[in-house]
Amino acid sequence: MKISFPGLAIFLLILLFQLPPRSAAAQNAFGKKSPTSLKAGVSFNWLSDFDSQGVMFTNRLHHYLGERVGAGLTVGLLSSSRFDKVKDIYTIKSTYYMWGVEGSFDLMQNESVAFRIGGGPAARHRSEISTEDELGGTKDGSVTHIRTADVGVSGFIENDFGILRNGMAGGRIEYIYYTKGTPVLSVGLHVGFRF
Repeated sequence: MKISFPGLAIFLLILLFQLPPRSAAAQNAFGKKSPTSLKAGVSFNWLSDFDSQGVMFTNRLHHYLGERVGAGLTVGLLSSSRFDKVKDIYTIKSTYYMWGVEGSFDLMQNESVAFRIGGGPAARHRSEISTEDELGGTKDGSVTHIRTADVGVSGFIENDFGILRNGMAGGRIEYIYYTKGTPVLSVGLHVGFRF
């Protein structure tokens, strides 16, 4: 039986919202009776293979399962490139569609600040145009098109600061390792709201 990623994501979302309510102690923590948050973020990324860099846009859904333990879903779009000044061309141009499921634990938590660590499985679909010899490109500048999917794992540290009534803003540092293709180091900011 073949399971598509959108079907799996919908199933996980339904499961996430069917969980029992948190304890009174948990509701008085950072979530303030709003255990779920939705965040939009932008980050700068380094891709170690071939030294390319890029920008990633993400949306994250996070839900507290207990006082400090949470789970979430992530979707993102990353665009990266490397420009060769000698050849006067882009030697790497990549687009990545990224997904992930994550678990997290709040190391520090009060009414206005949360600091957490976490990680989980990750997947991506990558589309690359390359002139690199190692990827099948040639020295005369002709290119190779690569379209494939990769799976891996991610680990992150993140903080949230409460703003206004139900808003939040914060930062995140994440490392994503894939079984094929280049790993990604991401440093970024996000804003969102609790509900």
